[in-house]
Amino acid sequence: MESMKSGIRGFSRLSARKKAIAIAALALIAVLFVALCISIGMRANIQREYTAARNQAGEALYDNLFILMQTFDSTAVPNIDVRNAILPQMRSYYIASITLNSLLGQTYGPRYAVLNEADLNSLTSAFTAYETAYQTNTSTDLARADMQLCMDRIKELLNTRYSQGVLKEGR
Repeated sequence: MESMKSGIRGFSRLSARKKAIAIAALALIAVLFVALCISIGMRANIQREYTAARNQAGEALYDNLFILMQTFDSTAVPNIDVRNAILPQMRSYYIASITLNSLLGQTYGPRYAVLNEADLNSLTSAFTAYETAYQTNTSTDLARADMQLCMDRIKELLNTRYSQGVLKEGR
């Protein structure tokens, strides 16, 4: 208490100019502290939004890949029009998946892309195999087997890269 009184007495003995400088210095420190707190709060908010956007894109990719697999499963249904009904639906989910996968890889880094180049090439080849079989009027058994391998790979990726619906960072 005594030291505080002596500090106040010492302050009152300062010239008006030195008092103004001291008060300005304290005010500057207070303003800088408030600005730092605001900056930290804004950074935390930006980080939350960044994470939420990444999670939404990851969830959308999961949904498209999952529906792609489900749509493929319907090819086993007898008397279904695979060429005109199933494959166009699958292709649209595939294109959406490629777009989302690319978005994740380019925006958040390659560790957040779920499908790698080999996966994309395999899927493209499987679609091409179906198209070739229909154009040449041959059996689609080989194309279906190729596509089944792709669907098995997608299932594996969904099980390993997602935890409770949230995309995990890859290696």
